Amino acid sequence: MIFFNRSSTEFGIISKNDISDEVFLFPSERNRLKKIKHPARRTEFIGVRQLRNKMIPDHEIVYLASGKPTLKKGFLHISISHSEQSICLGLSKSNIGLDIEEPQNRILRIKSKFCSKEEANLFNEQSTYDMTLLWALKEAAYKKTDQPGLDFLKEIKIIERLKNTYSCRAAAKKKVFEFNLAHEEIGGQILTYTT
Repeated sequence: MIFFNRSSTEFGIISKNDISDEVFLFPSERNRLKKIKHPARRTEFIGVRQLRNKMIPDHEIVYLASGKPTLKKGFLHISISHSEQSICLGLSKSNIGLDIEEPQNRILRIKSKFCSKEEANLFNEQSTYDMTLLWALKEAAYKKTDQPGLDFLKEIKIIERLKNTYSCRAAAKKKVFEFNLAHEEIGGQILTYTT
């Protein structure tokens, strides 16, 4: 496990290889885990709680109707993501979104679903890294807005790119959200988060 702070957000990352079934779970979490049949989803569920137990013990994670994770008690906001090799938990006093992705070539097959013509001027459409980065930025933005069904191509736009920081505009129904994001590399993965 690694822990670090960025932009008033505390992050924890755990390798899926380090996840143990011997983890404290609240009774409602044990009940929820019993319903999860897929082994990878069970591992992810447990891994998030391992991070939670180190970062903010005694805080139960529950889910809003939208599916967004939140804490049952307290004033902190959380965001959760997982890649093929890691799980990440972010904690902040303000609403956040984060994503962690491992660059893989298959992202190039779906770039037309999330990379607009304007964004193609900011990101190299032929680069696995750039397309993974753009996808991860939009995932983090989607989680921050908590507006189910947002279209990654039409409703979430990265409008400015400056080194490792980005400006984003997300439009949902009659709401427009504008905020900044950042990214960094950790263990060959791309971590994106709202700032």
